[in-house]
Amino acid sequence: MVDIHPLRRLFRYTRPYRGRLGWAVAGMLVYAAGSAGLAWIIKYVFNDALNLRNQQYVAEVAWGIVGLYFLKGIGSYVSSYLMAGVGQRVVMDVRNALYRHVLGQSAGFFSQKTTGQLMSRITNDVNQIQQVVSETAGDLARESLALVGYGALLFYLDARLAIV
Repeated sequence: MVDIHPLRRLFRYTRPYRGRLGWAVAGMLVYAAGSAGLAWIIKYVFNDALNLRNQQYVAEVAWGIVGLYFLKGIGSYVSSYLMAGVGQRVVMDVRNALYRHVLGQSAGFFSQKTTGQLMSRITNDVNQIQQVVSETAGDLARESLALVGYGALLFYLDARLAIV
């Protein structure tokens, strides 16, 4: 029997929800753009807005900050909402497969396993799967894309400093 990595086997259950995952990734990209934009606008805060001679830029920079936080919030909401939905659907599919598997077991299986063990597997372990699919993987992807955005911004501002 070929041993498949558990995460790979788990992410097979996400195949029917590729469209939602695609939109979640788009939300993550919006979040990353908003995060990198906030880092980028700091340049204008120090160069223009804090300079006493250029006070006309204060309102523009303030609205830019508000807009970027709004963009970041929209991206975070969309990606979190869609990832939670995918996580719940994956858990439903895993539970259905698990119930089908348990119901197909022999009487000897049920005499060896206690009710508590079976209930723990069906409820607790599947809830941990939901947390991995919806929260942990989503946060990891969202923050990784933000890190890529920060790195791209750093190379855009000063490539030599970024290399060092």
